[in-house]
Amino acid sequence: MEKKTQEWAYPVLVVKQAGSRVTYNELKGPFVNLEDVLKGDCGPICIAKAILGGNENTVSLPTHAGITGVEYTSVLRTSGKCEDVTATKWEKDWYWKNWYTYTYRWVQVPDCKEPDKFHRFGLKDSGTQMEIMEKVKPTFLFGTAGANHVLCTALHTSLDCLDEARFKRDIREVMRRMAAIGSIRGGVLFTIPNVTTIAYLEPYRDPQGRANYTGLKAFYRSSVSDPSQVLDATEVATIGNFLNMLNNEIKAQAAAMGFAVTDAKVLFDDIRENGRPIRSSSGWSPGSARANWPLAGKPGVFSLDGVHPNMYGHAVLANELIKSINARYNLNIPLINEYNAWYNDSLNRNPVDLKNFLTNTIMGQVISWLIGIFT
Repeated sequence: MEKKTQEWAYPVLVVKQAGSRVTYNELKGPFVNLEDVLKGDCGPICIAKAILGGNENTVSLPTHAGITGVEYTSVLRTSGKCEDVTATKWEKDWYWKNWYTYTYRWVQVPDCKEPDKFHRFGLKDSGTQMEIMEKVKPTFLFGTAGANHVLCTALHTSLDCLDEARFKRDIREVMRRMAAIGSIRGGVLFTIPNVTTIAYLEPYRDPQGRANYTGLKAFYRSSVSDPSQVLDATEVATIGNFLNMLNNEIKAQAAAMGFAVTDAKVLFDDIRENGRPIRSSSGWSPGSARANWPLAGKPGVFSLDGVHPNMYGHAVLANELIKSINARYNLNIPLINEYNAWYNDSLNRNPVDLKNFLTNTIMGQVISWLIGIFT
């Protein structure tokens, strides 16, 4: 996430409410902010700079090392310099065997491939996220990196990324190494919401009635031309089973570490079913927020990518984390004023109807077509 969204990310909000602070590398991009583009606040030069990405400011050792797209595997293996610090390859090592024979032997050397821009600019030269925590020696940990182990199914409408063995191996290794640091006195983990109900996905019924063409598709697709572009009922059930396993493991690890747990799955299920009331101190309400991006007269907790929370959504999650932390550790960290968070959220106060833009404008139809072709 970029600098302005880093400032209201849920870990930063919780830490601020607790009267403390964290440091992190401030980002420029490396993605296009759809809200700014659609509102005319980001033109061609701004878009180009956002795609290139970079840093506004850097620190030598961040105490907040959250990275977009992270999972427990990358916590252990991906640094700001290498996609996988454990990867190796075989190379020829030439040497003089004796004074007249120049030959080679095969040696194993690091295979350092460049990581994605979020890791490059977010971690810089500090190491992997795990290595950073081992250097920082924190007293309190926000340790959830499980979402992308299952969110990948929604983003790619595929089950190929599900790997229970890898998830369990890596979350357990992360927690083992965290416990070995010795400085951690508390922490909080949260369960993962149902990724098949996020705003990124929407129901689709095949006009020809084909079951494997019917299900959930990415919101930007106007139709489905291949079964790989939809999650059918069987795939949705498989994802649900994997999610239950994942959340049970998160709860088990939290219990073993003595951490607080926030059931974010229950939270977002409730928001989807019942909404989240928003009310000012005077009693006025703009309505109840739903599990979607905001529309006129309809507050929402998601940003325009349909995946990440918006400013108000981060405040909601931060408050639920604070409640869990207070209950577990007998603290009294004050809650965030959710009405103020809604009021200061530009996307909720001045919504953008992205679906209408993609469907009913020429530029939007072109963008939707291009995305459909190349994804």
